[in-house]
Amino acid sequence: MRERIKSTIRRYVIALTWVYYTLFYLWAVLHFITGDRYGIMAISNYLALYLFLPLPLMLPVAIISRRRELWIGLAGSVILFIWLWGGLFLPRISRPRSDGLTLSVMTYNILGTRQDISSAIDVILAEDVDVVFLQEVNTVLAKKIEEELSDQYPYQYLDPHDDVTGMGMISKFPIHPTGESLPLNWVGEPQIMALEWNDQEIKLINFHMWASGLAPPKIIALNFRAREAQALFLADFARTAAYKSPVIVAGDANITDLSDAHKMLTDVLTDSWREAGTGFGHTAPGSDMSGGSRPHIYGVPVPRWLARIDYVFHSNHFATVDVRLAQFDEVSDHRGVIAELVLEK
Repeated sequence: MRERIKSTIRRYVIALTWVYYTLFYLWAVLHFITGDRYGIMAISNYLALYLFLPLPLMLPVAIISRRRELWIGLAGSVILFIWLWGGLFLPRISRPRSDGLTLSVMTYNILGTRQDISSAIDVILAEDVDVVFLQEVNTVLAKKIEEELSDQYPYQYLDPHDDVTGMGMISKFPIHPTGESLPLNWVGEPQIMALEWNDQEIKLINFHMWASGLAPPKIIALNFRAREAQALFLADFARTAAYKSPVIVAGDANITDLSDAHKMLTDVLTDSWREAGTGFGHTAPGSDMSGGSRPHIYGVPVPRWLARIDYVFHSNHFATVDVRLAQFDEVSDHRGVIAELVLEK
């Protein structure tokens, strides 16, 4: 009887393993063929990292079963993981020379519905970067920035709104609006600034792409199409601007780095985290504050830090010396991203 039970369990475990590999490789094939074209694939690509979570369980199954095809399935899955994210865990052999002259920037979605903004100010002061790209700036925060940060950041362009559409940029070095704009509807009007730094004019673009929460696949697919359109216009603008000056594009993209929209942007710009980051660098969702974007399933919030959706991109004039996550303020549903950049050409 005991042997029969073991045999039955073994058959079921092997069958479940085959089901997993079938679904896994089906996703992998469709990811490379269709991208985010369909709603279910857009969702799957967004959470693709978690399709790899069962892999450690596949190893004992392969060892116990001694089936060559299960070893092949495991090896293929590991190779795909290394292909997609392995570079984020390799030590950097060399870093670009900075000679002590680097420009540090931070993108930071602060959560526009918050009223307790003291911790956000503390994060900005503690990180002490040269330029801060802000999303979801409300009127309380804008007033506090003007009152408390004017000495450290004398150049401020704030467009606050008491919702999630406020935007802002503050800098230690001179910045001014260029008068340019981007088409389409965004979560907050993108800010396009010119920065004067190191006898060089640098184009800065602060953006907040269209968001999508829990919704039917058809609606999610439409939101992905909207972000792809925004990414296309953003990439085209950056490509044109880069002919005249270096470009830094930073903000809340609401996309992961396996999305079609990310591919559109990185055809023109460099993702600083992919260039110099260590680890997955997940930035959302953060706190469970009211008004945030952290989803709840049957009243239970999903775990923190499931995806990387906040980015610092740059033109090939720059190289990333270092990139890291900012301190968490325990209020926002995002963590900031800080990149230290050096001009190479």
